[in-house]
Amino acid sequence: MGSDMNRHLKTAGLASVLLLAAMASGSMAQTPMLDYESAAKASQVQQSAEWRLAFRPPLFVLSQTVSQLKSAPGLTPDITTQVDTLMKQAEGQVGGEAQRTIWRAVTLLNGRKWTSGQELVGSLSLRSAAPVWSGKGDPLFLEKAYPAEAGGGAKYVVDLYASEPTTSATPKLGARLRTVASGEIGPGSKQSLPVQLGSAPDGAYLLVASLSASDGATGRVVQPVYLVRNLPARAAALKVSLGRIKGHAAAKAIAEYPFELAVALNAGKREIVSYDFPAAMANSDRILAGLKAGRDPVLRARGLQARAYRFPETGELVPYQVYVPSNWTPDRKWPLIVALHGANLDETNMLGRNGANMQKLAEAQGFVVVTPLGYRLNSAYGSQRGFSRAIVGEQADRRRRSEDDVLHVTSLVEAEYNIDPHRRYLTGNSMGGGGTWWIGGRYPDRWAALAPGAYGGVLPEDVPGLARTPIMAVVGDRDELGMLDRVKDAVAVLRAGGVVPEYVEVAGGTHASAFDQALPQIFKFFQNHVK
Repeated sequence: MGSDMNRHLKTAGLASVLLLAAMASGSMAQTPMLDYESAAKASQVQQSAEWRLAFRPPLFVLSQTVSQLKSAPGLTPDITTQVDTLMKQAEGQVGGEAQRTIWRAVTLLNGRKWTSGQELVGSLSLRSAAPVWSGKGDPLFLEKAYPAEAGGGAKYVVDLYASEPTTSATPKLGARLRTVASGEIGPGSKQSLPVQLGSAPDGAYLLVASLSASDGATGRVVQPVYLVRNLPARAAALKVSLGRIKGHAAAKAIAEYPFELAVALNAGKREIVSYDFPAAMANSDRILAGLKAGRDPVLRARGLQARAYRFPETGELVPYQVYVPSNWTPDRKWPLIVALHGANLDETNMLGRNGANMQKLAEAQGFVVVTPLGYRLNSAYGSQRGFSRAIVGEQADRRRRSEDDVLHVTSLVEAEYNIDPHRRYLTGNSMGGGGTWWIGGRYPDRWAALAPGAYGGVLPEDVPGLARTPIMAVVGDRDELGMLDRVKDAVAVLRAGGVVPEYVEVAGGTHASAFDQALPQIFKFFQNHVK
């Protein structure tokens, strides 16, 4: 998670954070939404929550995870009452004190006693000064969010794991490689750990610290790191080589992106979910080789593509993905779907989720699909409705740029791939559903149809803009974040204003899965509407 977003969330009062947890979508600080779990899968809920919390996400996700753990079967009324009391207490707290209180609620929900060891485990996080490592003395720290000591002491063991590629919001644990550090947990608020990755090849890794207190309390904390050796020299060499080639600005931007991303991450200006630096940099070499040979390997390419462009206002590179059917040709017009991801996810989610089903549908039905980042993670696509306004806070520039990013990327793809202006469609889930309502209503002339998922928040003043475009609203009847009622409210507001949207309530659908289950219907809905 980037430093700007962390600062915003850590200084927010917990009352607003809990509001976000009740209204929010997707995830925050790398947190995927869980599908509805039956009694037989209660332990899976707990395991997923524990893994998510090992990354020590902000208060928003801690609160959200409490809500999810409360939805698991088997809780006694006494535990539920104690947890509710703690969460009420946390509403008046900020920072470390709020984290301590919420962690106590998590401990109860996981069936454990609150001890000095549990208090210590909950205080600790594993942190690096910079997420992109050089392999030369990169610093790693154990930090405490609040004062805590375990009587009898506590120990840590740090193991190095591979980080598997993922389009979900929480990094995926790969194979364990080796132990890289161990020792006693000291009394201070910040403890430097002597970690060396040695001969590990460049790539994505997870440093996992296993914690154990003398009273039996245990836990894990995790820090993702990306090993990229000789970054400055490699970036400079690429820049020189690209500078010798005239034109091809779009291809050059894509080639430069992984290098600029690494620098921005270490400067605290960017946040990512998951990234394969070796593959991206190999792609940079491929692009450079093609340009040197007199051909542009990016222009009008087909299939799934990771791209980036220079954001006009700031000049920085911003990523997006595009999928182009294998039978694409420039001699006819093509329909375009713009798909907006949810909170704590990125531009890779929509085309990668649910077995890449969106790619399969686009290939079979002849759609180009583009998935913007929205300028930064968790920037809400400009929306000022529901939790979207709260999640961005007072960062007005960030919110505005998120909306602009969607429009810029749409225009780029439209120009390159001969898009039919009468068949442009907008969809998204959770925070992306909020962006669909917002951008769809503000720019009705751009869209032939809208399909917002798992998000409400429509106000009467939004109706005139939304009235001009066919709408399919999607939500699951088991949406664990309470979006069922909010989507119904949005539909009611539209109907009161004379608009009759299609309403799809997915039986058994959760906050995440309802959209996936309804996706074939969404494609069919789009096929049936031309501006």
